[in-house]
Amino acid sequence: MDFMDRSDGAGLDQLLTGIVRARLESRADKNRWRVIDDSGFWCRVTPAGRPLRPQGWKLHLSATPLSAPYVLARATDVLIRHRVAFKFATTVDRVRELVSRHAGRSSGGKFLTVYPECDDDRLRELAEALHQATRGLPGPGILSDRRYRADSLLHYRYGAFGGVPVLGNDGTYESFLIAPDGSLVPDQRKAWFTPPSWAPRDPFRPVGSAETPAPYPGASVPRPRPGPVLLDGRYLVRGVIRHSYHGGVYRGTDRRTGTDVIIKQARPHTGAELTGSDVRDLRRNEARMLELLEPTGLSARPLGLFEQQGDLFLVQEALPGVSLRRWVVQNLTLNGDTWGPAPQEARRLAHGLAALMSAAHAQGLVLRDFNPSNVMVTPDGSVRLIDLELVARPGTYVGRAGTPGYAAPEQRDALSFGPAPGPPADLHGLGATFFYLVTGLDPVLPADEPPTRPTGDRIGTWLERLAVTNPAALQLSEIILELMREDPERRPPLEEVSTRLADTAQPHPPPRGEPAQEAAGRTEAAFTESDLKPLIADAVEYLLATMDPQDPDRLWPSGTFGATTDPFAVQHGAAGILEVLVRAYQAEPDPALRQAVTTAAKWIGRHVTREPRTLPGLHFGRSGTAWALLDAGLTLDAPALVQQARDLSSRIPTVCPNPDVCHGASGAGLAQLRFWEATGEAAFLDRARQAADAVTAAAEHHDGGIHWPVPADYPSALAGVSHYGFAHGTAGVGAFLLAAARATGDGTYAEQADAAARTLAAAAQVEDGAAHWPTADNDLRYKTHWCSGSSGVGTFLLRYWQTSGEQQYLDLAAQAAEAVFRARRHASPAQCHGLAGDGDFLLDLAQATGDDHYRDAAGRLAACIHHRYALHDGRRLAPDETGTAVVADYATGLSGVLAFHLRLRHGGPRLWQPGLLTGHAPAATF
Repeated sequence: MDFMDRSDGAGLDQLLTGIVRARLESRADKNRWRVIDDSGFWCRVTPAGRPLRPQGWKLHLSATPLSAPYVLARATDVLIRHRVAFKFATTVDRVRELVSRHAGRSSGGKFLTVYPECDDDRLRELAEALHQATRGLPGPGILSDRRYRADSLLHYRYGAFGGVPVLGNDGTYESFLIAPDGSLVPDQRKAWFTPPSWAPRDPFRPVGSAETPAPYPGASVPRPRPGPVLLDGRYLVRGVIRHSYHGGVYRGTDRRTGTDVIIKQARPHTGAELTGSDVRDLRRNEARMLELLEPTGLSARPLGLFEQQGDLFLVQEALPGVSLRRWVVQNLTLNGDTWGPAPQEARRLAHGLAALMSAAHAQGLVLRDFNPSNVMVTPDGSVRLIDLELVARPGTYVGRAGTPGYAAPEQRDALSFGPAPGPPADLHGLGATFFYLVTGLDPVLPADEPPTRPTGDRIGTWLERLAVTNPAALQLSEIILELMREDPERRPPLEEVSTRLADTAQPHPPPRGEPAQEAAGRTEAAFTESDLKPLIADAVEYLLATMDPQDPDRLWPSGTFGATTDPFAVQHGAAGILEVLVRAYQAEPDPALRQAVTTAAKWIGRHVTREPRTLPGLHFGRSGTAWALLDAGLTLDAPALVQQARDLSSRIPTVCPNPDVCHGASGAGLAQLRFWEATGEAAFLDRARQAADAVTAAAEHHDGGIHWPVPADYPSALAGVSHYGFAHGTAGVGAFLLAAARATGDGTYAEQADAAARTLAAAAQVEDGAAHWPTADNDLRYKTHWCSGSSGVGTFLLRYWQTSGEQQYLDLAAQAAEAVFRARRHASPAQCHGLAGDGDFLLDLAQATGDDHYRDAAGRLAACIHHRYALHDGRRLAPDETGTAVVADYATGLSGVLAFHLRLRHGGPRLWQPGLLTGHAPAATF
C-alpha cells in the first residue's frame, strides 16, 4: 500500500485556486461571483444570488495531477461564461488523492463538479462546450458516472446538488434525493451508473437507446454484468480478490493451458503522477520485474500483458499458499502465558526472507515495499515475492511510495519524485517484517505532537514489552531493532543477518538494561492505581483542552469517518464524551471538570434541536444523547437540564425496523429503562414496553435458534446483517429483553431472552478453553470485542447467569473472557472494537463473581493499551482504534479508554447499561 505524499512546495497549494481567481479578476462582473475556499478539500465557485436547486443531472470533469491546472482553467472560462456553479479539488495533492488507489470506486476521479441550472438544450450546449474545451487532456474514468463521449473527460450522473445533508438510518450524514411522491431516497453513489428509476430522461442519449453491457468486471459503463467474463480470449475470471479504483485483482484460469492465474487490471490515468506515469506504468514495470526474476524462482511467472477496452491487464501464475500476513495469523500459538510463533520456525522463516531479499539485491534491484502482504508462504514453507510494481533499480527516478511502518525514513522523507533508494532501505522493511512475523502486529504507532521520541526507541520499548512472554520476539528483538535503525548506514548487511539467524546457539539478550536472571522469571504486569492516576489526569486535561464550545458543528474534532456522523451521539459525538466527563467528576469532584460537564451539556442542549431527525439507537442515535444529558443534570443538580433530557427521551422512536442496540429499537428501549429507573415515571416504562414488543415481533426462528437480522430492504449499510454480538445482534437484543423482563415481569420478553442465551450457547466455538462466536465477514482472526465478538456476547451471558443461575452461562462467560485475554496484544485500544470494551467486560465479571483475577486481567489489558501511547504536549494519550491517531471519540478513541481506566481505578457500573442489568441500584429519582 502506498502512503499519501505531501506537497514538495507550498506554492502548489495555491495554484488551482489562483487560476480561478485570476480568471474571475479579469471580468467586469467579478463581484457577482463568490469563491468559497475554507481550506477544506473543495473550493466552491457560485454566481451571486443563484441558489442551487436540490437535484438534477450534474457534470463531472476528471483530471490527473499534471492536467488539472489546464482542465480547471479551460473549464472555468466555459462555466463563468454560462454562469454555472461548480466546485473543484483545491490542490494538486488532492487531485492525486482522487486518482490514487485509496480513492473510493464511487468517488474517484471527480476533480470538478458542475451544477447546471438550465433546461436540456442549454445543458447539452454546456456539456459540449466543456468537452471541447478539455478535449485531448488526460484524465481517468469516473465509475459512478456515464462518460459523455468515448474520448471525453466529461461524465454525468443524476444526483443531489446542494442543501443540508440528511442524517441517514446509520447515523451518518448522507445526500438524499426527493422522489416524485415527495419521499426522501438516498443518493446512491455506486461504482457504476445508477440513476433512480424515476429520474428525468437522460439528456445526452437518444430516445429509445439501449444500455451497453459491461465489457469486463469493473467497467464503468454500465453496471457490471453477472456471468462468466473472458479476457484476451483465454483468461476466464473466476473470482475477485479485491476491487479498487485503480482496477480489480481477479482469480482466473487460462483456458488454453488450465493454469490458475492472477489477473491485475490497470485503468488509464488512475494512480497518475506529476511525471505523467500512472498505474499502467506500474503494471508494465511489474511485468518486467517478473520476467527478470523468472529464472531465479523468487516470484510468480509472468504469463501475459495485454489491453482490452482501453484497460491494461497483467496475468501471472497463481502461487500456491498464503500471504505471510495470513500465515502469521494462522501460526501464532498460545502455550500458557507464552505466545507467538514457534521460535525455531520463526528463525527459519526469517532466514528465508533474508535470503529472498538478498537474491533480489543480487539482481541489482531494490524492492521498496517489502512487507508481509507482499510475500507468499508456499505449502512447503518457502517464501516468494508478490506485487512487484514498486521494484526498481537504485537511483532510477520513481514516485515516492511505501507502506506505513515498513518504509524506511529515507523513503518517507524523500521528494515525491526522485531517485529510488539503495538496498539499505529494504533492510528497514525486512526488520519491520520480522517484527510482524514474531508478533502479528504492524510496527505502526501514533505520532508524538510535537515530535518528541525517536520512532526506533518507541518501537524498541514496545517490542521489549511484547517479548516478555514471546520467545520468538525475544530471540529476534536485537536484529529487528538494528535493521530498523533510522540511519541506513548502521543497519546490518544481509550477509550478517543471515549468519546470525542461522546461529541457533547465539545467546539472546534480555530486554535492554535488565539482568538475564530477572528477565527469565518476568511476566506481564497489570496496571496499578499509581499507573492509572497520571493517565487519567492526562486524558481529562486533553479532553478539556480540545473542547471548543464556540464551534457550532462539533464540540470535539473527530476522525475522517467520525466527522461524517451525528455530532451529538455517543459513538463519535459529544454525548459519549460528556458521559465520561460526568463519570470522571463523580469519581474525583473538581471545579474544572464540573465546568466542563456544564459547558458540554449546554452545548448539546443549545445545538441538538437543529437536527430534525431523531434516530432511536443508543450509540448512533438520540437515546445516548438523552441519557448523557440526564446523567449530567442529575450530577449537576440541574432540574432544567434533566427536564430537557426527559423531553428529548420522550421524542425518541421506540419502534424501528432495525432491532439492534447501536442503531435501533433495543438501544431506545435500554435508554427508556434508564429514564424509568431515574425518574420513576410510568411513561418511560410504557415506552420501553413498546420497544420490547417491537423487538419480540421482529424475532426470527431458524437453524435451531432465535435471531434478529436487520431487514434486507432497510436503507442501511447493515441491511441483511445477522450478528451474535452486542452492538448489532443477538447478545445486545437479548440483554435489552432481559432488562425489560426484569422491569415488567413480561414472560414473552423473558422467553426470548432465554432463547437468545441458548442460541449463543449453541453457537459458541470453544477451543482450548476460549469461546468465540462466528462472524459474517470471514475475518482472519476471531473477533473478541464488544461490538460483534466474545466480550459483547459474554456481557449478556454473564447477566443471564445472574438471573437464571444456570452454570453453563457463567462458564461460557468465563471462556469468553479467556478469549478476550488471549487477544489482548492484538486488539485496538478502543471501546467498540478493542481493549477498553474488553476490559469493561472483565470488570463486569470481577464485580459479579467477586473473583479478583478478572480485575487483574483487566489491569493487564490496560497495560497493553499503554504500550502504544502518544505524547501530545507532554500528555500520555491512548491512540484511536487505528493505532495511528488520537481522537476524543467514545467508541473509537480516548474518552472510551478513559471510561475504562476510571472504572478500573474507582469501580462503579459499566456505562450505557441500566441498573436492571448491572445490578447497581438505580439513581435516585429527581
